Amino acid sequence: MSAHTSRVVLLAALMASTAACRQTPTETLAAEPPTLSVTHWSDKTEVFMEYPPLVAGQTARFAVHLTTLGDFKAVTAGRPRLELTPEAGGAPDVLQGMEPSRPGVFRVEGAPKTPGRYRWALVVDAPGLSDRHDLGTVTVFSDTAMATAEAEKPSSEDPTSVAYLKEQQWANEFATEVVREVDVRSAIRVPATIEALSGGEAVIVAPAAGRFTAEALVSIGETVRAGQVVGRLEPRLTGVSDRATLAADVAEAQIAVEAAHAEQVRAERLLAERAIPARRVEDAGRAVALASAKLRGAEARLAQRDEALSSGGGLAAGNAFALRSPIAGRVADVLATLGASYNEGAPLFKIVRTDGVELRTQVPPSDVQAARSTGDIAFETAGRPDPLPLRFSHMHDAGVIDVTTRALPLQFDVSNPDGTLLIGQSGTAILYRREVRKVTGVRRDGVLREAGRPYVFVHVSGERFVRRAVELSEREGEWIGVTRGLAPGERVVTRGAYEIQLASAARGLSAEGHVH
Repeated sequence: MSAHTSRVVLLAALMASTAACRQTPTETLAAEPPTLSVTHWSDKTEVFMEYPPLVAGQTARFAVHLTTLGDFKAVTAGRPRLELTPEAGGAPDVLQGMEPSRPGVFRVEGAPKTPGRYRWALVVDAPGLSDRHDLGTVTVFSDTAMATAEAEKPSSEDPTSVAYLKEQQWANEFATEVVREVDVRSAIRVPATIEALSGGEAVIVAPAAGRFTAEALVSIGETVRAGQVVGRLEPRLTGVSDRATLAADVAEAQIAVEAAHAEQVRAERLLAERAIPARRVEDAGRAVALASAKLRGAEARLAQRDEALSSGGGLAAGNAFALRSPIAGRVADVLATLGASYNEGAPLFKIVRTDGVELRTQVPPSDVQAARSTGDIAFETAGRPDPLPLRFSHMHDAGVIDVTTRALPLQFDVSNPDGTLLIGQSGTAILYRREVRKVTGVRRDGVLREAGRPYVFVHVSGERFVRRAVELSEREGEWIGVTRGLAPGERVVTRGAYEIQLASAARGLSAEGHVH
């Protein structure tokens, strides 16, 4: 056989094979009917059910997916049943279900008896769970052609929706939340820092030139009481300020007073004997008054020093200043060294009160009126996932715009009993107004952002989700107000949104559906 003849035979064989492929085999299976679905939520469970068009007298298989809304996990036991009640009245047809073929997936089988319109419901009976889902109305057709034609009508399903199967929802972190009307307060957000209260800082300085001593040096961060001794300063002996010299001055003044009294008594006796003139008695009285005044001065100087000095200092005579904290607080800085000498006025310790702090905010002029009606405050700072609610007792309003920031400084005295707020900390203050209003709200965890624009995933049916752009308003606690994009009653994904976003990105890839 020539090469040409071989090519002709091969071509004829290929054409015959192609023609055979184009023919419909006599054993071709009937086209699979379209699949319908219904999704319904109660307070306890979610049902997502897939089923074929219903034809009277023909057995239909319903794939029922049951999820508990407490943890959004699959129901693992029990038997569901379908109740179809004729709208025209009469006893319901009951289609009994089976134990789950795998967690969350149940099968109900049965044949509706009569064509017509029905109100149907799915009843769930499981250990520790009893629930009922009223699914609205359904039509049972008299023949397959009519049922299939009705089922194949264009669907209202959003073509941009994303598929995320029940098996994926049950296996991963997942939850939804109903959009609802919530009470929120309008608020402004302004930069803020945490500072010490006025009078809440104290610096302990050396009261005189001398040497610092202490039984133990306090450390930074240590809590001290008001009046607590944090060390002692042994002053240099300078004669005038030395206690021994002051005590000698007192003794000398006492002797002078005694001598003046004796001279006064002698002068009065001699005057009575007419031995001296009366002027001598007057001079003696003035000498007594002068000596008494000097004694009082010397005693006052000694008492003043003793009041400032400790009674148990490093010297035997108690010649040391007790260094006491003027306020209760924490030691913020230690500049003193044991045994070191310091000049008068040298700073030794810094004490800061931390049980109460001052929140200093910078309010733009456009927000001043709103800020002045502040009812509550929260503080946002790095490292905290949620704003920290604060309790303030007083607001200080200088009424003067700061020339540097061009904003109005408002200070709030804030309680800080557990020391959560740190002096010098910066962040954002949320100043809530007292007025409360109702808005459409969604939980904060349900809002995602892309390029700064917020969006959510709305759960439109059991395994279908739609990405929806939203406009946000006030935020309070877990709730964020939504002005556009959502309506009360819709369900928003609050856990598992990232996985749905990944499913959205992979929408062009082939995916397997359910195998029931």
